[in-house]
Amino acid sequence: MRIVQTLSAVLAAGFVLAGAGVAVAAPAPAAPNAAQVNAGLQAMRDYNLIALKDLQSSQGVQGRTFVGGDLSGGSSQYMTRAGQSGVALTVAGNVTGGAKNVANGGSVVVGGNLDSGANMNGGGSVTAGGNVRKVNANSATVTAGGAIDQTNAKTAYAGGAINQTNATDLYAGGEISRNSNGVRHTGYESQVGGLQAELERQAMDYAAELAATSAYLAGLDATHLAETPDRWNVVFDPGAGTGVAVYSIADLSALLQGRSNLKFNMPSGYDAVVVNVAGTDISLPGSINFNNGQGLGASVIWNFYEATSINLGSKTWFGSILAPNAELKFGNGIEGSVVARSVIQTGEVRLGGFSGALQVAQYAAQDIRNGVPEPATWAMMIMGFGAIGAMIRRRRALAA
Repeated sequence: MRIVQTLSAVLAAGFVLAGAGVAVAAPAPAAPNAAQVNAGLQAMRDYNLIALKDLQSSQGVQGRTFVGGDLSGGSSQYMTRAGQSGVALTVAGNVTGGAKNVANGGSVVVGGNLDSGANMNGGGSVTAGGNVRKVNANSATVTAGGAIDQTNAKTAYAGGAINQTNATDLYAGGEISRNSNGVRHTGYESQVGGLQAELERQAMDYAAELAATSAYLAGLDATHLAETPDRWNVVFDPGAGTGVAVYSIADLSALLQGRSNLKFNMPSGYDAVVVNVAGTDISLPGSINFNNGQGLGASVIWNFYEATSINLGSKTWFGSILAPNAELKFGNGIEGSVVARSVIQTGEVRLGGFSGALQVAQYAAQDIRNGVPEPATWAMMIMGFGAIGAMIRRRRALAA
C-alpha cells in the first residue's frame, strides 16, 4: 500500500512539474466546434473591422469593414490602403450621418437605406436593399430596392422612383423625374428584395462564430508570462516557437497601472500568439504607452473574452482585438483586425490584420468516446513515467 501511494505521489509530482512550465508553446488542441472556431478566425482575416451590431465612426478603416447593425457618425473612409479589391463596406442595417468615402475601387453593400451619401473613388458599385441618396459613382452601377435620389452613376437600377439622378441608363420600377438625365427604362423589378435579411443572417453567423473563437482561445492553457522587469515596463516576449503561445492576464488595468511602457517583442514562427484578458470593464491607465508594436496584428490576438466595455482612450494599440461581447471605444489608431459587439470609433483602424496560420482540428468521435489525452497531457504523463522509472532504478541499486 505504501508503494502504491508513493508511486501515485511521484506521478502527481510529474504532472505538477509539467504544468508549471510557461515557456514552451504547444499545438492548439482540437475542438468539438472546430468549424465555427475556424470560421471566426477566417472572418478576422477577411475584415479589418467587424462591428457585430452598430458602428459609430468619424474616421477611416484601411481594410474591409462589416457592420451587423447600423452605421452612423460623421464622414468616414473605407478601404483606404491600395492593393485591395471587392466590397469595402458591408452594412446590414441603415447608413446615416456624414458621407462615406470609399477608396481604391471598393464597393458598398447595404441591407437598409443609404441616406448618408457616398463618394466612390475608383469605380466601385453601390447596392442597397432600401433607398439610396447622394451617391457619386460616375463610372459604376448603383442598385436600390427602393428609390434613388440625387445620385450620379453609369447605370442606376431602382425598385422605386428615380429623382435628380444622372446616369447613362436609368431603370426604375416607379416614376423617373424630369430632372433626371439618361436613357429611361420603366417597369424594372428589384432584384435585391431579400438583401437585408441575408446580411442579418450573415451577422448572426459571424456573432456565433466569433463568440466560439473567443471561448476556444480563452480555454487554452497559458504557456508564457508577462514580465515586469522594473517599475516602468511591462514586457511580452514570446520569442520564437511553433504552435500557439498563450498569455493569461487576470487584470490588465492593474498590470499596467503606474507603468509607462507596454512592450510586445515581435514573435516568430507561431501560428498565433493569444493574450487572454479577463474582466468585464477594461480601460487603460493614463500613464501607459504601447511602444514599437508595428506588425503584431498579423499574429497576436488580444482576446477580451469576458469584456462588455473596453475603452482604449487616446492610446494607440497594436495587435488584433477579439471582443465579441463588448462595446469598444478608441480615440487613436489600432493596427490589426478589430472585432467587437459595437464600436465607437474616433481613431483609424489599420492593416495588417490577423493572418496567422492557426487552424483548429475537429475532435474525432473515437477521441471523445475513448478519452484520448491531449498533447499536453501526454507530455505530463511522460514526465511522470520518467520519474517513476528513476525511482525504481534507485530502489534496484539499493537492493543490489
